[in-house]
Amino acid sequence: MKFSSIASGSKGNCLLYENNDVKLLVDAGISKKRIEEGMSEYGSSLEEVNGILITHEHSDHISGLGVVSRKYHIPIYATKGTISKILEDSKVGTIDRNLFNEIEENKDFYMGSTLVTPFSISHDAAQPVAYRFDSDGKSMAVATDMGMYDDYIIGNLKGLDAVLIESNHDINMLQIGPYPYALKRRIWGNKGHLSNVAVHVIVTAQSAVESGCAGRDFLACCLAASARGASFA
Repeated sequence: MKFSSIASGSKGNCLLYENNDVKLLVDAGISKKRIEEGMSEYGSSLEEVNGILITHEHSDHISGLGVVSRKYHIPIYATKGTISKILEDSKVGTIDRNLFNEIEENKDFYMGSTLVTPFSISHDAAQPVAYRFDSDGKSMAVATDMGMYDDYIIGNLKGLDAVLIESNHDINMLQIGPYPYALKRRIWGNKGHLSNVAVHVIVTAQSAVESGCAGRDFLACCLAASARGASFA
């Protein structure tokens, strides 16, 4: 079981999850060419991908989905609200509706031998989710683009061997940075993005309450270009 980052950040997101019997993409927010090149670097190809899991409908998570789906006809997994927004997005283009598989928060499903659990996150999208992966006693999660965390989020992140979590910005740098005030409010709001400090709190809390956590991996991603600062995660 492993994750590989093909792209991460405001310019596009795409992750590769691999297990012994399944390969999945989490989001397709970059061009088909970049995804193909990234897959090749990891010794894989889009022909081998069994499904694309979409977290939400923002362009940096779905911009390449239309082209990829039209060429490779890979099944797409997303919530009802996210699917509706994707189908309305003219920039994505036409996608065969039969490729979509509707999923629900807190209702897990299998992809090969991997149990996939979507769970709700707070973000300014229609019906966003993060994903947890469990297989053969190992577990990982992708938790990006969320503006806040609570006991529910923490619960879904418990017992992981690795988690890829968004550490988006340094609060002080965001406040004095060049972004318009409305954008700043969106970023630091409860439906925006987690700050470095917030992620530090999550990671510290997880490490403090779980035994055997020394071997766990916390990977920070999606740092904002103009408000990065030093990451605590």
